[in-house]
Amino acid sequence: MRRLVVVIALSISFMMSSCQKEKFYKGDHFFISNAGAEMPVYVKGNIESGVFILFLHGGPGGSASLPSFMPVSKELEGNYAFVYWDQRGSGLAQGNPDPSTFTVEQFVEDLDLVVEGIKLRHNNPKIIFYGISWGGALGSAYLSTGNNQQKIDGFICMDSGHNLLEGIPKSVIFVKNYAQNRIDAGINVPYWTEARDWCATVPDMTVKENYFKYDEYLINTNAYRKDPNQNVQGPEVGAWGAMNSYLSLSIFFNGRYLAPRFNILELNLSKEMAKIKIPTLVIWGRHDGVNTIEMGFDAFNSIGGSGFTNKQMVILENSAHEGYMEEPELFKSAFRRFVNNLR
Repeated sequence: MRRLVVVIALSISFMMSSCQKEKFYKGDHFFISNAGAEMPVYVKGNIESGVFILFLHGGPGGSASLPSFMPVSKELEGNYAFVYWDQRGSGLAQGNPDPSTFTVEQFVEDLDLVVEGIKLRHNNPKIIFYGISWGGALGSAYLSTGNNQQKIDGFICMDSGHNLLEGIPKSVIFVKNYAQNRIDAGINVPYWTEARDWCATVPDMTVKENYFKYDEYLINTNAYRKDPNQNVQGPEVGAWGAMNSYLSLSIFFNGRYLAPRFNILELNLSKEMAKIKIPTLVIWGRHDGVNTIEMGFDAFNSIGGSGFTNKQMVILENSAHEGYMEEPELFKSAFRRFVNNLR
């Protein structure tokens, strides 16, 4: 009898798990295979709208899979189809790509295959790039290459890392100023004195060792979120959801392998971005310490060049690098207004 109870319990658990999985897997799922990488693509939301938002995640080494479970994503999926692609060496991507393939050019080639895959599978829909941080840089690189931009209908560029050569030194200054404020407030003075003094040496930020040292300081500032204590809505999956979705532990390890092997510290796309002539929305957090507001203006001024007018900039005044969580209503409003005007 006891064994029967266990069997029944396991059966119920399996059925519940299957029902849960149906919810997580609803949509279109396929893989892009290229140069040793097997990259998952998940299409969710309002596919019937004919408007596909291709999300370009940050990093390098971030993930599109996890942000797909954010409330802001789910809400916008009610209006448009969202395409979540995990880049090579990132998120839930598989395969065994050689580190020699970790180049901007290779990522652009991968992205083009994603674009072509969407067009083939969904009858040539309207495609809009939505790139955050490194994703904004990747979108800029793609749109600046050849005739690629002819395949894309719009570009949402958010807190982009398009010019790290000039941008990272500005972020180092942000860390130095934050450290001084902490020292003045008497908070962890030894640590922040060390950080301030190191930043004051104006280290060469094209050297990887310097970058990773700076990054250790950066994550302890409010560079990512203006108010680290703000109660925000992150990805809603939890332990049960992770068990019953497509998520796996690889999401936490892939990026750690990619990041030190993909050197973009000398990346500067500002001049190339003058080639971008499609409608563009630049969204930036006023208090972003990762890619500072100066780089936001650089992105806006660079896209299309000085004579290009089919672009707009929205500054989230109470946000840092994560404005989609810090000011979600303003973000969604700007997002919808831009996309709907493209129809």
